[in-house]
Amino acid sequence: MRILLCSAAAIALSGCSWFGYGHNQNHHQSYGSGQYAQQATGGECCFGSKKLSRWNVEAGAGPDFMVGGDVFSGSEAHGGFTGPVTALNDVSMNDAYNTGYRAEIGGSYAFTPSRKLTGQVFYAQADGQDVLLGTQDGVDLRGQFSDYKSWGVEAGLRQYFRPADMPLVRTMRPYVEGKLGAAHVDSIGIENMRETVPTAAGTPTSLALYEDGWVPTAAGMIGFETPLFNRMTVGVETGIRYTGKPNSDNTDMTATTAPLDFNRRYAGANNSGDRFTVPVTIRGRYRF
Repeated sequence: MRILLCSAAAIALSGCSWFGYGHNQNHHQSYGSGQYAQQATGGECCFGSKKLSRWNVEAGAGPDFMVGGDVFSGSEAHGGFTGPVTALNDVSMNDAYNTGYRAEIGGSYAFTPSRKLTGQVFYAQADGQDVLLGTQDGVDLRGQFSDYKSWGVEAGLRQYFRPADMPLVRTMRPYVEGKLGAAHVDSIGIENMRETVPTAAGTPTSLALYEDGWVPTAAGMIGFETPLFNRMTVGVETGIRYTGKPNSDNTDMTATTAPLDFNRRYAGANNSGDRFTVPVTIRGRYRF
């Protein structure tokens, strides 16, 4: 994670330095009289007396890679029950879930030709996997995590750098963006719990871990855009996003009647739940 963050910061800083020299006349000409021509020189009425287009509609979609966080903190399980001897593992988000996807739609408002306020609604999902949870009576204990589903809203501030001539796409304009928001995460649990030999009495077939509810989100993004049509741009962005921990659901871990009282051996295994992801998004933006 530290290497990833340092690499992203280095790319952003080197991009600022390099594109700071990309403001010659050829770059302005590459943008023509379209939307980038209005933004290339930094004024509100920049090139050919064109007025800055303030309102934009944006949409994007792409894969969402899990890179950090645990969904099952087995090492924190309290134990303290006289049932089968259980030794639980910590299970990372990356092990518990396949690569997910994320889609968003929203808009932006240009304060200046180089700075925009953004806002969007989004939906994200990742399919759960069958994983090793630990051992019980010396036998492997396995289970499948329910799918990770979330939706919510985010707002951000995007800062563009000067455009630069590039091969293939002719001209591109890099940017960085910081975002804050909130996500509603569906309830998370373990399904199809079992031992690798006939399951011992008292082993649950499912186990609730986290309640559905709202959590905070934060993201740092870096990307670039290139003109497609007169009022349309396409681009690619990536970065890192944090999604907060849902509330623990202890319903299945506090039962006092048999056979559910065996579930008390798992209490404390739901003390994590936050995650870090790296999205790779293909974006489109249309200006009015």
